[in-house]
Amino acid sequence: MKDDLKYINKSLEKSFKILEILSKSIFPLKAANISRKAVISRTTTFRLLSVLCQLGYIHKNPKTNTYIVGHKAFQFGETSDYLQSISETSKEILEEISNQTNLITYLAMLEGSQVVHSDKISSNNSDVTHRTFRMRLDAHCCALGKVMLAYRPENEISSIYKSYNFYPHTNNTIVNTQDLKKELSKIRSQGYALNHGEAFDNVYGIGVAILDHEKRSFAGISLSGSRNMMNPKIMIDYVTLLQSASIKISKLIVDN
Repeated sequence: MKDDLKYINKSLEKSFKILEILSKSIFPLKAANISRKAVISRTTTFRLLSVLCQLGYIHKNPKTNTYIVGHKAFQFGETSDYLQSISETSKEILEEISNQTNLITYLAMLEGSQVVHSDKISSNNSDVTHRTFRMRLDAHCCALGKVMLAYRPENEISSIYKSYNFYPHTNNTIVNTQDLKKELSKIRSQGYALNHGEAFDNVYGIGVAILDHEKRSFAGISLSGSRNMMNPKIMIDYVTLLQSASIKISKLIVDN
């Protein structure tokens, strides 16, 4: 064991320490906070952050000078603890939505180009079924994925889809970065995303992002059902319901 220790590279050790700190934080951190938590000098912290950003393991928001784990780091594992924590916090709120709409309610987080679903709650009259699970889906073909992408920085989107091969799940699936960015711009403007049978035929959805103090998405919630839910007369009620729930969940998580 002692012989193994001499091979430890100090910069590598510090880099992993930074990654560990960011992976345990749902919200973006400034370099000064990372430096303090890691007990590493600011100069070294800035240098390592720069290298990790170039490699794609960390993402920097230039407007706020904050850092988050990049999409590349998610190749090594899931944000299971975060998902579980958010699931437990938002369970009652999601059950209430499902009861009011009689539709399936989903909670998920974004991992690079994929959505990781944490909760699926369905209501059958007074019987509410709740289960925690891990289902992955391409972000570009569902309301949850698109709405969370819409509230991420432009350079993060460009990085995620730099050499991405879009899979056409149905005839309605977005199949290129240009159309995706156009759709994300529309979503930011209206405040919600729609899924017109883009992942599965005849499966529709409405998604709303859950935002932190910097208006960056850290999770999302959605309703899923048949094409009837897209009726403009009732769709706006679903959007209002989801947006209200999103604000409640954000306050419970961000303010604690």
